[in-house]
Formats: sequence, C-alpha cells, structure tokens
Amino acid sequence: MKKISKIFAIVAMLLVIVLPLSAGGSKESATTEDGRPIITMWAPLNPNIAQVAQSFGDTVYWQQLQERTGVQIEFQHVTDSGSNSTEAFNILVASGDYPDIIQYKWISYPGGPAAAIADKVIIPLNDVFEKYCPNITAFLEEHPDIAKMISTDDGTYYCFPFLRGTSYENNPLLFSEGWVWRKDLLDKAGLDVPETPEELYEALVAFKEMGIEMPLSLRKEHVSRVLGPGFDSYAETAGNSFYVEDGVVKNGFIEPQRKEYLKFTNKLYEEGLLDNDYLSVDKNKLGVNVLNGLCGAAYAPGGSGIGTWLPAMRQSDPTVELVSSKPLSPEKGRLSKFAKMNNIYDASGSSSAITTACDNIEAVARFLDYAYSEEGMMFDNFGVEGDTYTMIDGYPTYTDKVVPTGEDGLTSEGYTISQALSMYTRTYATGGYIQDPRYIEQYYSLPELQEAIKLWAQTDFGKYMYPPATTTTEEASELAQIMNNIETFTDEMETKFITGAEDIDASWDSYIEQLHNFGIDRAIEIKQAAYDRYMAK
Repeated sequence: MKKISKIFAIVAMLLVIVLPLSAGGSKESATTEDGRPIITMWAPLNPNIAQVAQSFGDTVYWQQLQERTGVQIEFQHVTDSGSNSTEAFNILVASGDYPDIIQYKWISYPGGPAAAIADKVIIPLNDVFEKYCPNITAFLEEHPDIAKMISTDDGTYYCFPFLRGTSYENNPLLFSEGWVWRKDLLDKAGLDVPETPEELYEALVAFKEMGIEMPLSLRKEHVSRVLGPGFDSYAETAGNSFYVEDGVVKNGFIEPQRKEYLKFTNKLYEEGLLDNDYLSVDKNKLGVNVLNGLCGAAYAPGGSGIGTWLPAMRQSDPTVELVSSKPLSPEKGRLSKFAKMNNIYDASGSSSAITTACDNIEAVARFLDYAYSEEGMMFDNFGVEGDTYTMIDGYPTYTDKVVPTGEDGLTSEGYTISQALSMYTRTYATGGYIQDPRYIEQYYSLPELQEAIKLWAQTDFGKYMYPPATTTTEEASELAQIMNNIETFTDEMETKFITGAEDIDASWDSYIEQLHNFGIDRAIEIKQAAYDRYMAK
C-alpha cells in the first residue's frame, strides 16, 4: 500500500502543476432555492460516526450546524482508515477537481502546507481571515503560540485548525492512552503498580508464576511507546523519532539508550513475559487477551481500553480491578522524559482548508469561522443547551441523551457514549474546530479513567516534543527518501533484536553505521533547520 500511495503522490504533484486552471474557480456559485450557499466538503468519515450515519449530513449535529450558519453542505467522504484516506486524498489532488473545503492532515502534505499553496490546491488565508473571519482572527491574536503552529515559515495561514484545547497546562486532551493493569493480580502478588523497568519485570514474573499465559500483551506499534520511556528512549516510528533537547534536535534511533531498551524488551520476549505473538496482535486480539484473563498488563486508549474492558469483565467477576499508571521512568519518583503525548496541533488531526476551486470564499470562510466563536465552540463540543447538555455550576454537563445512565451502558436514545457524541457533537472526530477538555472529562466517566487521565499526564515530554515545524518542498523530498529507508530498516532490525533473530551486541555497531549511511545525520540537520525557522517566527 505504501508503494501505491507514493505513486499517487507523485502523480498528484505532476497533475497539479499541469492543471492549475482546472482547480481554480471555473464553476458558478451554487445556492439553494431559498438562497443559501451550497458548500462542498471532502472529509474522511470517522469510524465512530460511521456507526450511526453514512454521512456527516445524516447526523443531528451537522444538520443543526447548517441551520445555524445558513448554508447547505454537500459531503464527499472516504473511510478514515489511515492509508486509505491518504490514497483517496492523493487521487483527489491528482484529479484537479476539488470541492470548496478539504479536511486533511496538511502538515503531512508532500512538501508541507506551503507546497499545497504553491501547487494551487489550497489558498492562503491571511487576507481571508482579516476580511471575513473575526472569530479566528481574535483567537489567533490571543494565542500567538498557536498562530505559529498553523502558519508556514513566512507567516502564511493555510487552514482552519483542529486543536486539542488551547493550552498545555492541565490539558487531558493531550493524553489519550496508557497502561492497563490487573490491580487485583498485583494485590495478590503483594506488589504496587510498577513505575520502573525493574518493577515491571518483577510484576510480570509474578504474573507468570500465577499461571498467566502472557503477562504483558502489546500491539507491535505500542511496544516502543510503552517500554522505551523506561530507558529515556524515544523512537516510535521513523517519523516519530525526533525530539528537541536544549534547542538541539536529536533522533532516538541512534541514541545509546535505544540499545538498552531493546535488550530489556528482548529479555521479556525470551522469558515469555511479553506476548510472543505481539507482531500479530491488533486491537481486537488485544481485547480478547484482556477480557479472557490471558494477560496481566496491556496498553490501550482509555475509552476502548479500561472504559470498555472493566464493565465487561466485572459482569462475570466483580472482583476484577483495572487501573492505569504513569509512564515508565528509569528512576522511581522521577517523571518520564518521554511518553505518548499529543500536540495541541499536529499531523494526526485533519484541519479544514479552502481550495482554489472555491468561488464563494466569503460564504465558506464565514461558515468555517463559526467554529471559533464562543457559541460555535460550545455547540461543537456539547451540542444544544437544554437538550444534550445543561450548565451546572458553570460546567457544561451532558444529559442522558449523551451519557449512559442505565445498566445496559446506553443513553436514553439507545446509543453508546461514543455514538451519541458522534450524533450530537463534533468532538468524536477531527476537523476545523477546538476540542474542549470538559468533553473528555465526561467521556472518561469511570473513576478508573478519571484517575488514568491524571496519571498519563505525569511526564516531562512537553519539554522535549518536536513542534509542528514544516520543511521546505526540497527538504521534504530529501527527508522522505532518507526516512523511508530508515523506517524500513529500523522496523526490520528492531524486530530481530527483540525476538532474538539478531544478536544485538554482535550487530549493534554495524546497525548504527548503516543508519548513518542512510543519511540520518542529514535528516537531523533538516529537522533542525525547520525547527530553527519555526522558533524564529
């Protein structure tokens, strides 16, 4: 699928250069019979929304949004499943036949957002904000740090952003997943929830001695994320392997602590403490392992982890206890240097951009700007006051139309909470709006999840996280070539080191040498240049 995606990306770039006029406002402005502007929007269909609707337009939220803003939206959807939506986006760009709005991860565009503007896919928004968008203009003036995130190196705005709140302080939206521990088993072994690799090893050995088939069950993509912080090692994938320390960009694959993390993980694998089938474990299989009591520890997002598993397990065994923990750290009592943490604005969320095909920029801009008004932010996150939420002591509190109250775990309308949020709000998908932390405080309604949010936030990663800095078109092309080679190589070799197929002590020096040969030093140089430009904005 990666080869296909690359081919589409190349075709897309070529066709956009050849056909700029076909994407440039050749159609007439469309309106409904009663004079409302008709706006076309391309957006991936979030899987949670797909459970309750075939299109955004089938949800109550989007129907009410169109009424509030006086427009009619024609939606174009693809399934939001990672590579599938990326390939669909590449095909869309290659066609040159754009809707008014494209909702996409613009930081991931080949060459970055500046290239999307240069390729005549989307338009710069500085003048648009000034003329038609009082709400986002005021917001960006109030939050210059976010203004830096959503602009190119020369200060050009390119999207109406999806933001996880507005501050890094006390923001639970930045932490969405973590450890899952069978606390009842830890209590049986007389152990506290582990904080260090040594304590983790002791707990897993105790689980093994109890007869637990796979003491630790992890999905492949989570192994480094979970165990790496215990050794101050950060490198989840080739793309997520850069961090900043005292203004200097580094790459976790070639730092010496990476070897210690891999040796420890190999030890867990060799002793049967880490699920030896971890390479094939997906979300469903992990759930089976936990629900059937086959493991004593795992790692998962809050809602689909503890939030789903604990109620189900307690139906058959009320004594089961599931808890989370803060990220591993090399030293007990010290916050982890690295962890799973989202940025307020990053490439994992889609934001809304106006395309060069839009012929009614004012109508589209005013529609998108509504999300950044006080009224729009409340509506996006909580729906309609008196219906889906009520204000209690100044706090927007979901009603039983959103939050389940019965033993069946369903709302008064027969939805799960994720389905209800998808039907009545915008919070369960990305897009051009600002998430409110008070949404997730209620979504994570179980006491165990409330505690988990506090634990996941106990990390210093905010000091080291690489910001949403963008590369130039030339840098992006060179960086992609380097990191594609590195991703393939590190994925293969780290798997061999963990499973013992390759002796790490015998092969480590030649492995690191090959990473240098692939150009990892040049990749760091490119990321450093992008970081320096970002900080200078």
